[in-house]
Amino acid sequence: MRLAVISDTHLDEPSAWFERVYARHLAPADALIHCGDISGAGLLHYLMQHQSPHIVAGNMDVHWAGGDLPSTLAVELEGVRIGVSHGFGSKSGVARRVAEAFGPGYDLICYGHTHVAAVEEYRGVTLLNPGSLEIVHGEPSLAFVTLIRGHAPRIELHRIDRHGAFA
Repeated sequence: MRLAVISDTHLDEPSAWFERVYARHLAPADALIHCGDISGAGLLHYLMQHQSPHIVAGNMDVHWAGGDLPSTLAVELEGVRIGVSHGFGSKSGVARRVAEAFGPGYDLICYGHTHVAAVEEYRGVTLLNPGSLEIVHGEPSLAFVTLIRGHAPRIELHRIDRHGAFA
């Protein structure tokens, strides 16, 4: 199973560039995780067309989404237990705060908030931040996770160029 993971899109509506990224990279994935800070109902509606969307609210979604999006999500795909959260508080140390909030029992925790792509291990759990597709510190990025039952998740981080292709 191929899982696309994005975060921090900060768009009210999908831009032409985002639509290219979606068509090339996100739509073909078996499942899509968005780690929050969507920023608008138009983009949320667009993302919900995916065959298997898993979406949480970020700090920039509370004012327009209210309680319509969960702040955290736990999902099991291919026997892999995945936690999803936007992240909270200072951007320094957010990965560990999110991991501690979820507690034990997860194989992969996906989060955002920092706009910086990162993969790290913490207390035996893989922590994945796909970075940001719009308001970036560096280049736009996303992640793919290959899930095979009985195996550790395989993570690929990709930078995206202005044409929506891998950089």
